[in-house]
Amino acid sequence: MYEYYYKTQDYGTCLTECDGEGEEAILPADKNILIVGDGVFKGHKELVHVELPDTIRDIGGFVFDGCENLKKIKLPSNLKDFWQYAMTRCGIEEIEIPGSVEQIVSFVFNQCNQLTTVRLNEGTQKIFAWAFKDCVNLTDVYLPETMKEISDKAFEGCPNVVLHKINADSNV
Repeated sequence: MYEYYYKTQDYGTCLTECDGEGEEAILPADKNILIVGDGVFKGHKELVHVELPDTIRDIGGFVFDGCENLKKIKLPSNLKDFWQYAMTRCGIEEIEIPGSVEQIVSFVFNQCNQLTTVRLNEGTQKIFAWAFKDCVNLTDVYLPETMKEISDKAFEGCPNVVLHKINADSNV
């Protein structure tokens, strides 16, 4: 079980750290958390499942770094930004990214060796260089019609990745 610590600023509330351990981390929806601060869950190898409330707009750097058993994460529907290395070296196998995330910046999913499938929703427009660097098992990336730019280095170190264009009317 985790105990959470917050800091409130003019812009809103930031989750700054957590104590404890457990397979599941469900952040409270009643705290109006806007940002998950850098490294909050870093190295929590026991973590398997995370649920983030829809109030969260930003996931900081290295938040899930080294969470090698993290298999399931519910991202906020209004998420705007992942910071660099937010999900690096975690055990996520599949992820659906809400369309409110307009761009996937460099190294967000760096060395996510278990990652096989990524679904980007309508609204996402750009994938930067090395966003999915060395995700060696990544095979399927589903791209929305809103995608405008993908760096030629976005999937460096992903030898078997296949990009699938989806349209807003399909369920692929």
